[in-house]
Parts: sequence; structure tokens; C-alpha cells
Amino acid sequence: MKFSRLALLILILATIGHAQNPSQLEPVEEREQAVQNEDGGRAWLVLPPRVAAPASIKARAMGISEVQQNSIFLGNGWTDQSLRQHEQTLSHLLLNLPAHPELQDLLDSGINVYAPAFSLEKPDVAGNRALSDLEIQSILRDSLKQGLSVNRASLFVVFLDAGLRSTLGPLTAEKHYLAYHGYFNNAGARVHYVVVPFEAEPKAAYRNALRAFIVAALHTD
Repeated sequence: MKFSRLALLILILATIGHAQNPSQLEPVEEREQAVQNEDGGRAWLVLPPRVAAPASIKARAMGISEVQQNSIFLGNGWTDQSLRQHEQTLSHLLLNLPAHPELQDLLDSGINVYAPAFSLEKPDVAGNRALSDLEIQSILRDSLKQGLSVNRASLFVVFLDAGLRSTLGPLTAEKHYLAYHGYFNNAGARVHYVVVPFEAEPKAAYRNALRAFIVAALHTD
């Protein structure tokens, strides 16, 4: 009995030490991979986590304290009433964390999970086709011209509907990446964006989007 209690205590202490030691957090190379994008610059593939939970969430303590989520839902598939609740959840990724055990990790790190979020639908994008990174950038530029604002905390999350297939040069979603993120300059401002392919299952969709959002928010390049 004494031995069992001692072994249990050692296991608990080891687990606590693992959670608090930054060197044990998910390595950068396991959550994203740099590639060349279609205009000769760089983009970063968001890789699936090796464990079920998005381990990189604990690394938020080393990132910025606030990220403004600006969601853009591309394609007329998002006008389907059956996807309204789905869209609402995706529009506020951090706000929906109370249902997840990671919430306290974010609060302890000083992260503002109630930071303002903005959402926009663009159903006029032609569907049932592949959508390149260059076209994503063009859509974002047009949205900025129409009044969409950008600041240092802005992170644009582009959600594709079921009819749009994400491509990044020769790479395709699902086969090569979970999502991807990148930058471009617009009128002197650096626009940081994430492209999230469609996922029909709500829990998986939220998990994938949260993973992509956190990986992009942690990026320091």
C-alpha cells in the first residue's frame, strides 16, 4: 500500500512538472511547417496534433495576450440555416472554450478569451471548385477595401464551405495539411490570415479551427 501511494505521488508530481515546463510543450516543428506559397513568399501548414487535445494551447503563455478573431465565411453553403449554430460557434473560438478543460490554462496565462470578434459572410464566391491562396488574398484585399479593418491584433480566419477545396500551390487540404496560415502586406499593414477547410462534423470542425487559430496566434516570424 505504501509503495502504491508513493508511486502515485511520483506520477502526480511528474505530471505537474511536465505541464509547467515550457520545454515539454509541443515543438514548433510538430504544429506547423513552412512552405513556399503561390507568389514566391512563405506560408505555414498547420499540422494535425499528435495527441487528441490541441497541446499547443498551453504554449499560449508564451504568445500574445489578445488576438482579435475576424472570421470570413466563403461560399453560399454558409447561408444554409442548418449551419447557423455551427457558424456561430466557429465565429467565437475562444469564447466557446468554457466547454473545454483548456479554458483555465488560457485564463491563467492572462489571455482575454472575451476579446472582440468580427464575422462576415461572402456567399458570392463561386463554388464547387478549388480555391488557391492567391485568390484568398485577393478576396481579403477586396474585403479590406470595403471597410474591413486590420490592426496588430487582427487574425483573419477564412472558413471555406463544403464546395470550396483549399489548395496551396501543388498542396491540397486533407492530404497535405489541416489548415494553413500566411501574411501579405496591404497599404502598409501586415495582414495575417488562416484558411480552414470545411469539416461537416461540428466537434471536429471546432477542434480543427481552434488548432489552426492557436498555431497562427503563436507564430512569431
